Amino acid sequence: MTFMKKIKKLLRELRSKVTIVFIHHGKVKPLKFNFSVLFLFVFLAGWTGMTLWAGFISGKHIDYLTVKADNKIMKVRMLFFAEQIKKSRDMLAQVKQNDDHIRSLLAMDSKRIIIENGFGAAGGPTPVESSALSMLLSGKIDDVSYQEISKQSIELLEEYKASIKSYSEVINHISAQRELFRCTPSIWPCKGIISSPYGVRFHPLHRTNFFHRAIDIANKRNTPIVATADGVVVFSGWMSGYGNVISIEHGKKYRTIYAHLEKSLVKKGEFVEKGQEIGKMGSSGRSTGPHVHYELHLNNRPINPMKYLSSYIN
Repeated sequence: MTFMKKIKKLLRELRSKVTIVFIHHGKVKPLKFNFSVLFLFVFLAGWTGMTLWAGFISGKHIDYLTVKADNKIMKVRMLFFAEQIKKSRDMLAQVKQNDDHIRSLLAMDSKRIIIENGFGAAGGPTPVESSALSMLLSGKIDDVSYQEISKQSIELLEEYKASIKSYSEVINHISAQRELFRCTPSIWPCKGIISSPYGVRFHPLHRTNFFHRAIDIANKRNTPIVATADGVVVFSGWMSGYGNVISIEHGKKYRTIYAHLEKSLVKKGEFVEKGQEIGKMGSSGRSTGPHVHYELHLNNRPINPMKYLSSYIN
């Protein structure tokens, strides 16, 4: 059979009729429809194509709506994150303000800047100040910028690092000031009254005027004598004229001397703390009665101890 004959046979078959009968079980007459095979083939092919196309378009639309919904959700999350950033910045601003007050109270290096610039709060309103819900309802959610939030996150991190650095500086400053206080002779070595001040005085034994480079504090024998600052005992023993003596070195600047003691309670090389009892008041050496000869040296030169004790009178 030739190719043309096959084509003619196929066309005859496509032109052939097909009858479709719809039979109702009631009194309605049956419905008959005659269609050619070619018509049914074209109809079914068209119906299938339209169905596939509609499914494709519907899928695209659903994907678009899904992506759009996801974007909205991401925007809301970005707004929430932005609000948390703003709250964190507000907290850091309060921390910074407190830090400035503390620095001012401690008279740290930034005091001049604080006085000149005041205690202004940090930062102004941000583009994402409003709540996520209000932004969503107002239709302004698309105004949220990822770049702006990223920028604020970086700025927040830098502010946090600066706060941590400043906090460390304050702690170190307080530690240094505390160490300075502990090593500065600033309390009275004992209870009593000043029987002889610092400066020129009349010596009761030698009957002459001389420069007294200490203060004498009188009280009952065995009155406790305490160290006036943290330090290391560099001498504890007998010294001509001074009797039982204790000498304490406080860091590199100060040294204190306690003389005419009844007895010493510490030894050379021992570390003593501020307020620790180191001896008992007595009248050893050249003395006219129980008292302590309290001498203070600054950079190896005697100074008036009263400048350091005036605020700590017993």
